Amino acid sequence: MLQAVILLFIILLMNSLDLRGYFKQLFVWLFIIVLNSCNGYKQLAYLKNAGDITPEILSATAVHEPEIMPNDIISITVNSNIPGAVAGFNLPLVPNSLNNPIQTTASSSSSSGSLQNYLVNKDGKINFPILGELKLGGMTVKEAQDHIVSLVCPRYITERPVVNIRFLNFEVSVLGEVAKPGVYGSANGQMTVLDALAAAGDMTVYGKRNNVLLVRILENGEIAMHRIDMQDKNLALNKDLFYLRQNDKLYVETNKAKGNNSRFGTFESISLSALSIVISIIAIITR
Repeated sequence: MLQAVILLFIILLMNSLDLRGYFKQLFVWLFIIVLNSCNGYKQLAYLKNAGDITPEILSATAVHEPEIMPNDIISITVNSNIPGAVAGFNLPLVPNSLNNPIQTTASSSSSSGSLQNYLVNKDGKINFPILGELKLGGMTVKEAQDHIVSLVCPRYITERPVVNIRFLNFEVSVLGEVAKPGVYGSANGQMTVLDALAAAGDMTVYGKRNNVLLVRILENGEIAMHRIDMQDKNLALNKDLFYLRQNDKLYVETNKAKGNNSRFGTFESISLSALSIVISIIAIITR
């Protein structure tokens, strides 16, 4: 609305001057170009009109839980109120000194040593004490914890143990038109595409927001590629894309503006320079 008022004022001003028609048209068109260039900020917003999504629709969207995948490094501890009952189900601590390894218990302190970890193999399996080979690939943390509990109790102990599983290498890579490209991790095993961009310092103004490339390695080893429109409000409802998986790669492409700027300078600078020349010509003619 404001732009239309300003444009009308310019047209009236030009009509009041004794100028040839083509000068008037040239001036008006250059003014329109400059005004349009000022609207660039509207192209920077994420999840446009997300406020239109009702709470009912948002609440119906299932909460994402990360799944255990091949090449994940996880820690698993089994604890019980019965002293020594579950000691055999825990890997020995790696000592911080040259002393003998210390057996993990519910009361072990980090000053004694560091927990050993499990590397999930390409088949989604780990080698677990006493229980042997376990397939955890494709399970969520909750499903894996319940699975181990069911194998331990009541076969080995009568009291239900507490099993804790944590991801230790949940990382995603963010590349391209962001402030700080790099590899970023999550302590709780969850990260949204917005979290990843925030960790990387957000996209630059030259990032193509409607066509972000997501490269994902599936459980079977295949590579899947997805295109994400960060301006689409429905992205928040698509949990498969909104929530990232470990080892995902995000690539933000460069938009046309930066490519053009690298060759010709900023579009706005050219427009303003041309407008200045026209104004100078008008000033000379109307003397």
